[in-house]
Amino acid sequence: MNKLFGNDINVTAHCERCGVACKVTGPQNSKAKMLRRSKEPKGLCVNCAVHDWLRNTYPVNVILAESGPKALVYPHVQKQFEEIMRAGMADAMPDEISWDLIIENWNLPFKHKIKSGGKNPYDQLELDEIKSGKRRGFGGPPNPYTVCHPPGPITSFEQLNELEPGLGDELKNCLGHTQ
Repeated sequence: MNKLFGNDINVTAHCERCGVACKVTGPQNSKAKMLRRSKEPKGLCVNCAVHDWLRNTYPVNVILAESGPKALVYPHVQKQFEEIMRAGMADAMPDEISWDLIIENWNLPFKHKIKSGGKNPYDQLELDEIKSGKRRGFGGPPNPYTVCHPPGPITSFEQLNELEPGLGDELKNCLGHTQ
């Protein structure tokens, strides 16, 4: 994020995640609840700070874990984020954000892992499982059949049993098949 260091607007810092040079500018807003400027020339650039906010904010973190960052290119999504910034009295300005760079740098690591808490029920491991398809985000625990098998038609009673224990056997009995 652009930084503040005293009154010197010529100080630069480098983002601790992506390494981009950030010019130290502007006063801090003491009422800012998100995307606050640093008092020292260190931290994240505005793009990495936006990504960090998104990955730590439920339910958007689950949505992005399931879908990836491509939805961020849509103007209506960006406009909604501007409204969140306005409501959060952010120090950053919407025109400082490069959504293309956020998407480009999406897989760069952060120094800290996501922790679950009162405002975010998911931790890093759970979000990684959602991203990999081992867990469904809003659908509860993963479906064991879809974890083990690629999507497609179910063609056997055994596949039904994998989907839900006993389901294939019940259908087989209803259809009058012998075991």
